[in-house]
Amino acid sequence: MRYKVILAYNGLNYAGFQSQENADAIQDIIERALETIFRHPVKITGASRTDRGVHAYGQVFHFDEEERDCFKLKGSINSLIPKDIHVVDVKKVDNNFHARYGVKEKTYVYLINNGERDPFLEGRAYQKTYPLDIQKMKEVAELFIGTHDFGSFNTSPIEEYPNQTRTIYECSVNQKGKRITITVRGDGFLRHMVRMMVGSMVDVARGHIDINEIKERLEKPTKDKRRYSIDACGLYLVSIKY
Repeated sequence: MRYKVILAYNGLNYAGFQSQENADAIQDIIERALETIFRHPVKITGASRTDRGVHAYGQVFHFDEEERDCFKLKGSINSLIPKDIHVVDVKKVDNNFHARYGVKEKTYVYLINNGERDPFLEGRAYQKTYPLDIQKMKEVAELFIGTHDFGSFNTSPIEEYPNQTRTIYECSVNQKGKRITITVRGDGFLRHMVRMMVGSMVDVARGHIDINEIKERLEKPTKDKRRYSIDACGLYLVSIKY
C-alpha cells in the first residue's frame, strides 16, 4: 500500500528535509518514527529537499507499507516526532503516485519583516530595517513570470541539471504594514532558486543594483560568482499540486 503524507514543520532546528550524513534532517526523524510503528526500516520519498532553516506547510512524501488505518497512522507518527514537525494528512494513493516525479506545481512564500525587529518572528522571517522600494520589488517580480532559463538564479550545477529552464506562473509582492510577503508559484525549482529570486528583488529595492542587471541575467544566464541569495529563515514551502 502506498501512502501520501502532507507534512508541516518549522525548519529552524533541522538540516533540511532530505537525509544527510552527520546532521539531523526531517526525513531521518520521520523514518525513525515509521520504523517504530512498523517494526522495520521504512524509506520515504520527499517532494522537495528544502534546505536548512526552510519551513513548510505542505511538504509531501510517500512510502510503501502494509495497510493501516490512515487516521490512526497519522496520530501514531505525530506522537513520535517533535512538536515543531506535524503530519497534516495521511491517505492511501495509487502505486503510480510519486511524491517527487509527479509534481506539477509548487508554491513558495517568502516573509520579510521590514519594521522593528519582532522576537516572535525570529528564525521565521527575514528581518531588516533598511528601506525597501516595494514598487521596484514588484517590477523585478514581473520579470520572472513566464518561461526562462534560470541559470543565473540557482546554485544547481549544470552538470547535474543541464536543463535549467522553468516556468513561473505567479511571482507577486504584497505588503501589509511592515510585513512583505512574496509568493512564487511554478512548475519546478532548482537549488536556492526562490531565495535568489527574492534576493535579487531586495538588492534592486535597496538600490544596490539596477533592474537592468536582472533582465540581462535572465536573457544571458551565467554561473559566475554573483549571488543574490537571502536567508533561508523566511522561506516556506506552502503547497504542491499533482
